[in-house]
Amino acid sequence: MTAAEISHLEALAAQGDADAQFRLAVVYTYGDGVQDDNDRAFELYTLAARQGHAEAQYNLGICYHYGYGTKPNAEAAFKCYSSAAEQGFAKGMVLVGMFYEHGLYVAQSLEKAVKWYRRAIETGTPEAVEKATKLLAEAQEQLQSKEP
Repeated sequence: MTAAEISHLEALAAQGDADAQFRLAVVYTYGDGVQDDNDRAFELYTLAARQGHAEAQYNLGICYHYGYGTKPNAEAAFKCYSSAAEQGFAKGMVLVGMFYEHGLYVAQSLEKAVKWYRRAIETGTPEAVEKATKLLAEAQEQLQSKEP
């Protein structure tokens, strides 16, 4: 990304533009035209996420999950992923389904996992559909094996 493009995003982000905050956070995450800076990326993802930007919420979850720009916080990560999923972000739906299926950060619930996998498939997002279809089949198989 060019210096002029970054400067333009910085100006929009400073005015509170959630999409610009998200896009700029990605720039800092990957060091695209700037020195990578997880602290700055975390700050920008947080600003965009607070405005309801679903992909920023998902990426903020990643920051909390792995400790990028902040201390790892599993509870905060799950909340961020859940917020993204509730807004229809397919990758968030898949992750929330996986967490319910395996009991990560939440009580295990195959029923909730199946619900989230189905919702991810309904989005039609190719990457999510492929992954969720596979995971849905596995979760349904587990549910059937628990039936008397």
